[in-house]
Amino acid sequence: QWYQRRVRGYGIAVVYRRGYNQSSLQLFKMSVDKEFSIASIGTFRSCFLTKNGTPRQPSVCPYARGSVAVSHFNNPDHSLESLSDYSHVWLIFIFHENSDSKIKAKVCPPRLNGGKVGVFASRSPHRPNNIGMSLVQVERVENGTLFVTGADLIDGTPIIDIKPYIEYCDRPCSSPSCPDWISNPPSAPLTVDITHGAKQQIQVAPLRFLRSAAELEQCIRDVLVGDPRSVYRKRQGEVEFSFPVDAVDVRVQVGAEGGASVVDVRQTDFVRNLLLKNGA
Repeated sequence: QWYQRRVRGYGIAVVYRRGYNQSSLQLFKMSVDKEFSIASIGTFRSCFLTKNGTPRQPSVCPYARGSVAVSHFNNPDHSLESLSDYSHVWLIFIFHENSDSKIKAKVCPPRLNGGKVGVFASRSPHRPNNIGMSLVQVERVENGTLFVTGADLIDGTPIIDIKPYIEYCDRPCSSPSCPDWISNPPSAPLTVDITHGAKQQIQVAPLRFLRSAAELEQCIRDVLVGDPRSVYRKRQGEVEFSFPVDAVDVRVQVGAEGGASVVDVRQTDFVRNLLLKNGA
């Protein structure tokens, strides 16, 4: 039988077993209501400038490039030594643009189209501790900076850790499974069409992280297939919206049958101001 006694003034509880000498080294201590201070090791620079239009999961957009320059050490290149030997890494980060002051125990994942699940049965960014993790592909390591692809982080995201993906321990021992709403979501993906005029604009669009017009076009398609609109905005019948990608603003019209048509791709004042704000 185990007992617990709070130690006054120390913010801890001592857990002990009957018959144990409480002054011995066989006591078990555990933290109670303890807060931890976590420092950023660097800031993520991304081709996605706002929450709107950023993929909800990593690898959704394979061309989505980004980088993190390590700022925690005097010699950051030493901390990244040998990381390029791995194909993928986990980025641990902070959802720094969360605005919710009250976290709910149940959330509405976009794929459920209004249905609710427990917050810990989802990947909602609105969590008791707003920490996220993404599996991304290593492109290269150079001068204390890690360059990756397949990212789902917005520009300016604080990175708190980088861990290599190790197949023998990160891959499940048994076949993984997930709820049916993950593999067969009730909300249908959007069909995407890009108008002739928008395709011409893509050919001459300025680029920062993406490397060609073909990559920009595919990135736009990858974002739209998953429908970046929130459940609320879809219920409100939103038929026109825009989102920034790399260095341009993408304007989209949604038809009555659920098709998305890209009608304009250009660098607007809104995007220019975002780039200036983020120092890009």
